[in-house]
Amino acid sequence: MNPLITPDMAVAFGLVLSRVIGVFLGFPLINTALIPLNVRVMLVVAFSFFFMSIFDIRISSENFSLFSYLFLILRELLIGFFLGLIVNIFIAAFSYAAELISYFMGFTIVNVFDPTFGQISVLDRFFILMFYLLFFITGAYQMVIGGLVMSFKVLPLGQMQINQDIFVYLFEKSPYIFYMAFKIAFPFVLILFIVNVALALINRLIPQINVFIVGLPLQIFVGLATLSIGASLLVYFSISVINSFAEDFIKGIGIMGK
Repeated sequence: MNPLITPDMAVAFGLVLSRVIGVFLGFPLINTALIPLNVRVMLVVAFSFFFMSIFDIRISSENFSLFSYLFLILRELLIGFFLGLIVNIFIAAFSYAAELISYFMGFTIVNVFDPTFGQISVLDRFFILMFYLLFFITGAYQMVIGGLVMSFKVLPLGQMQINQDIFVYLFEKSPYIFYMAFKIAFPFVLILFIVNVALALINRLIPQINVFIVGLPLQIFVGLATLSIGASLLVYFSISVINSFAEDFIKGIGIMGK
């Protein structure tokens, strides 16, 4: 009678599970309290069994010692974490764009404690949720799942090395947080900046007007009105950022597989 799980299957499943856990640890949506822990555990196990079945992964347990197997598990965790980190770079751009707009609106002191995201501003939470919405509407989640499937072809299990160029690639992509954030926030920041300049001129020309009392409500009103009117423009820029994310995600997998 053949056993349900052989030692070779258990070794392979441990490595596949490690890579999927690494992705889930680095992925900004799944590693939050927004998804219950039991659901995350079920997703990790389900994805691992799915990858095991479609690739029919088998690794001989006799080829590895305990130390080398632990090293392979660490390698798989790093690969998955790097894949999730690429997604984090793009969601950080949305978060920083919200902080830029909040600063010019005077919303930096309007923070809320969200058990899902921690201590963030109101706009920050809105932009993060907008990213998740567009992430699923545009089908970018399919690129993440497809990239994870492709990683098992490009980065086979059981190998000891990992391409160090991925570190250089992540450092090169890190400044994109500021570039993409400024690209998203620029129209709104420009309008709010003009309002601030106008308030400064009024303060110099008409000192009798208390700009500190008038300025903050005016900035908030103009900021919210600008976000409402420019909502379509905001979505357009956000979709272009998410589309560039898909290309960079696949490119990152190819770099690790060289």
